Amino acid sequence: MIEYTISDPFFKAIINESKLARLATVDSECMPYLIPVVFVFDNDSGSFFLPIDEKTKRSRPESLKRVKNIQQNPNVALLIDKYNEDWRKLFFIMIRGRASIIGGDKLESNGPSLSQKAHKLLYHKYPQYQKIGIGEFVIMIIAQKIITWNMKN
Repeated sequence: MIEYTISDPFFKAIINESKLARLATVDSECMPYLIPVVFVFDNDSGSFFLPIDEKTKRSRPESLKRVKNIQQNPNVALLIDKYNEDWRKLFFIMIRGRASIIGGDKLESNGPSLSQKAHKLLYHKYPQYQKIGIGEFVIMIIAQKIITWNMKN
């Protein structure tokens, strides 16, 4: 395993090409909770953004388990990986960091807020959001440690 920085070109290329990750949170009973998520990385702020989208109308954002877990314990892990039958092409990137829920912003006179920027990046990366609303709130992860592994390491 190798520890990388966010500015590493190898890291940025994989992140920008990847469409799916897994978010790990911990609940109040210290039980892990792991779900697949879509995400974007913002080079300017160095943050990862995960939408709390409108695929399901039944759930309010604050009632989602991942949101409740983050509000109780902001320590999270985001895993981006790729499987290949040729094991020389396997890799994973694990981002350990602190998460928060952002959103509900009004347009600011000095430019877009972080959540507005996240929405713009998500619309660009995932054209599906032209039909499904992203939702008002976004999970923001600030990386504290990035670890990657592949057969070349």
